[in-house]
Amino acid sequence: MRTVYVSEFPAIQHRHGDGEIVTVRLKRLAGDLRATCAGCETEFVYRKPTPSRTPHYKSPLLPPVKGNWDTGDDDK
Repeated sequence: MRTVYVSEFPAIQHRHGDGEIVTVRLKRLAGDLRATCAGCETEFVYRKPTPSRTPHYKSPLLPPVKGNWDTGDDDK
């Protein structure tokens, strides 16, 4: 059985070899959110996405935009 780690919840859509698109719903089993597709013998296991370790800086080339949540100016 093939195991695929996914970050979508609560349903996973995937394509079988014959082109059919199948949806499986994740359920809590053994402490994890998982689903097994009997048609392609694949087990889907949910893993929560982690925050990026890459720091993201505001570009000095971009003009200030009202409502940009990175600048903190939407309180004004």
